Amino acid sequence: MGKDLKGKELGMGLSQRKDGRYSARFTKSNGCRIEKYFFKLVDARTWLSEQRYLDSQLVTGEMTVDEWYNYWITNFKDGIVANNTSKNYKTRYKQNVQKAIGFLKLQDVRQIHCQQILNDMSDNGRYAYGTIELTQITLHAIFKGAVENNYLKHNPADGIKIKREAKKESARRVLTRQEQREFIEYARGSLYDNAYQLVLQTGLRAGEVGGLQWNDIDFEKRYISIQRTLLQDASHGGFYFGIPKSDTSIRIVPLTDEAVRILKAQKIKQAKLKLKSKNWHSEWDGLVFTTINGNPVGASTFRMMMVRIINNINADRKIIDGEKYKEFEHAYMHALRHTFATRAMENGVQPKVLQNIMGHSTLDVTMDLYVHVTDEHRFSEMQKMNIAV
Repeated sequence: MGKDLKGKELGMGLSQRKDGRYSARFTKSNGCRIEKYFFKLVDARTWLSEQRYLDSQLVTGEMTVDEWYNYWITNFKDGIVANNTSKNYKTRYKQNVQKAIGFLKLQDVRQIHCQQILNDMSDNGRYAYGTIELTQITLHAIFKGAVENNYLKHNPADGIKIKREAKKESARRVLTRQEQREFIEYARGSLYDNAYQLVLQTGLRAGEVGGLQWNDIDFEKRYISIQRTLLQDASHGGFYFGIPKSDTSIRIVPLTDEAVRILKAQKIKQAKLKLKSKNWHSEWDGLVFTTINGNPVGASTFRMMMVRIINNINADRKIIDGEKYKEFEHAYMHALRHTFATRAMENGVQPKVLQNIMGHSTLDVTMDLYVHVTDEHRFSEMQKMNIAV
């Protein structure tokens, strides 16, 4: 029986340290001893109770995937990883994992169960490759946590793969130089044209654009300071600010001459919107990009406007070229980020510098995910071989 600093009995597995924190100790049925510290006694009791319950469920073989997930997301992810990361885990589990295996006993889950979830998503045809990939990541993370806490010996999500067809259909989109010019032309005059052009000049993520504030911009020194990301979740009351994706996402992004021009144009546009609006939401004052009434602009809103712009491009192409027209493939905010990275490499920006601008934790991410060789660049580079010998 442990005691607090005043000598009061706290119960089995509980004690108070000299620094005032409460220690909760528990030895699992497999002999593994775990300990955790808390500032409040009630939190220590709650944690110890949960550990005993989970261990009893494990011993009897009754612990379900649902029970483990709920404990894992609360104790190992919420408030520990980036808000958006935790949100992605929750969304993918609720929409794609829970119905398929949530009811299964944790020890009964096999690789085939996890693989089937990805196969079903690929066969459905409604899921983008990125969404299937997030589900794959979520599955692996959930069961990795169970392995690390000695509730499983092996991770059943090890080795699961996304169907090749899904990868082919969802190749990462990069605009050619001609497409980039055409998109900018058709976007001109739309509500978020400056946001799209800014991404093409800086490579910001959609959430970073949405969370950008005027006091993040230094026009004199010509840079943007990325400090936050805009998130949207009904359980949080709608829009709210979260921490960037990783430590390297908090960064300084230099501004080109064109980026400075775009931001100054946006400042004028926003002032005009505010004068016209009869229902301006001043609580969001300070944001660089807002709706016509001053509300934040979420990723889905940026996406819907891009769909309209590209639909207009295709409608005009069809009128000009008839049924033989070449379709302008749909692209979203992340495609503009890919396009920026590719243009940067084509123009000779050093990979390590680009990594820093993009806010990636490793150079491999920059090179593998965001840099593409377009056909036009491939041909132009090959012309360098036309050298007389």
